[in-house]
Amino acid sequence: MQNNNYKVLPLEKIISFLSYTSMGIVGLIWIIIAHFMGRKLRFFLMYNIAQSMIISVILAIFKLSIDLLLFLISKIPFLDFIAALINLIISIKIVRFQTLGFSFNIIEILVFLMLIYICIGVFLGRIFYIPYLTDLMKKIVKQSD
Repeated sequence: MQNNNYKVLPLEKIISFLSYTSMGIVGLIWIIIAHFMGRKLRFFLMYNIAQSMIISVILAIFKLSIDLLLFLISKIPFLDFIAALINLIISIKIVRFQTLGFSFNIIEILVFLMLIYICIGVFLGRIFYIPYLTDLMKKIVKQSD
């Protein structure tokens, strides 16, 4: 995580947190509201909103790619067993909350831990660094300023 040179407002931290936890939807709504009110979003907020949207898109593409790859492998004779085994390993629920009615597999746990780490950084007013993605996001957000 990187420190910022300016003070981050509490509302920016809350909107950034909500943007990450809603896959960027709250951030998108906040951008639309700011546009109609004629206000410009500060760097920290715009950066986190954009990054939350990009991370959500990357996770969705990753999930679809894995599903498509396993589907294609399952159609190849003699490899369908390997696809079924990989699908079984990926879908095993490691953590279960019976009373709440949900459970997590290993990929969901890793995504959840990453989300917790990012949100802690957001509440500390720091920028979460992801190689390549953070550099790209800084260029995009600075160009829009």
